[in-house]
Amino acid sequence: MPVNREAVKPIHRTLLGSAPVEGLPGWETRLYLIEYVPGADGSGHRHPVVGLGYMLSGTILSAFADDEVVPIQEGQSFVDAAHLVHTVSRNASATEPVRFVIAYTVKQDEPVTVLPK
Repeated sequence: MPVNREAVKPIHRTLLGSAPVEGLPGWETRLYLIEYVPGADGSGHRHPVVGLGYMLSGTILSAFADDEVVPIQEGQSFVDAAHLVHTVSRNASATEPVRFVIAYTVKQDEPVTVLPK
């Protein structure tokens, strides 16, 4: 049965902590918990900086620009590319949530995710 995208709740992003970067005034590293509800699709966003993540549970399907779609599963680490559109970023399951942590080092007061307009 196809997922009704209008009925899917938003992706939850929780800032777990942040710390200034020594030697880089105006920069900080942020750690997030990201949760995709079953069927959630966050495709179309991009990041101004590289992110380094680790899958806590579930499987997410991911691709940047014209790259092939790859599954990222529980227990795997991954890299969120900078400046490329995350053309595919969706929960592979219609019944199970996805949870992962990800860290970004970014200028203070700058977003780590740029959503499509």
